[in-house]
Amino acid sequence: MSFKLPTKEDKHDYVHEQFERIAKGYDLSNDVISVGMHRAWKLRAIQELMAGQKKTSGEDASEGRASEKYLDICCGTGDLALAMAKQAAAGTQITGLDFSQNMLDLAGERQKRLARRKDKIKTVQMEWICGDAQHLPFEDNTFNGAIISFGLRNLTDLQKGLDEMTRVVKPGGRVVNLDLGHSTVPLFAPIFDAYFSNVVPVIGGILQNDRQAYKYLPESGRTYPRPEAISEMFRKAGLINVRHIAQALGTVALHVGIKR
Repeated sequence: MSFKLPTKEDKHDYVHEQFERIAKGYDLSNDVISVGMHRAWKLRAIQELMAGQKKTSGEDASEGRASEKYLDICCGTGDLALAMAKQAAAGTQITGLDFSQNMLDLAGERQKRLARRKDKIKTVQMEWICGDAQHLPFEDNTFNGAIISFGLRNLTDLQKGLDEMTRVVKPGGRVVNLDLGHSTVPLFAPIFDAYFSNVVPVIGGILQNDRQAYKYLPESGRTYPRPEAISEMFRKAGLINVRHIAQALGTVALHVGIKR
């Protein structure tokens, strides 16, 4: 039987149950599926998000200078938020939000392990919040920047998600989206499609004993808007200077916009 994506009405509960189920082996699966390259894509996204961050010393932060705040939406097990913490200036506040409590529990455990080994992360304030990306529990103009990584296509309403990200970012702050792209390289595109459609579910079956969740991944990519459409959604959300940066021969799309 061919795989069918959930309907719009069922998508929220379907995706939530799926991520609750695969949380424990999620990081290993990502490393294997992307051959570790997702780490480099995320570092590039972080560089775009935090470009121009003030380098505040710990002493300055303790004296009351306003620290910068960043939001990682659909943060999963916290790999991107924790990578941000390593790059951030002292006193920076980083919030990770996800609707999967199992993912957030793992994120909290990772933070504790990292804090025991690395002094750098101890100078950054972090919190993990269980919440809905389409109804963010924050006031307008709260964050210096917001990022979502491989999560936008999982939302029921993509535009609503981008609108919410824009709402909670301060004027002049950045909104960043990292997700699947659409390769136009003639020979590479069909090879990637075959890998994504046929090999990824096998990897999910081996590592997670869950082919169903990893059949959703390639199918959700097929219905995800092309990069030019995502750029237009950024503009519709009220973002300016919108840029699309193609990675991995176009199979990964990084979008950056600035709030007016």
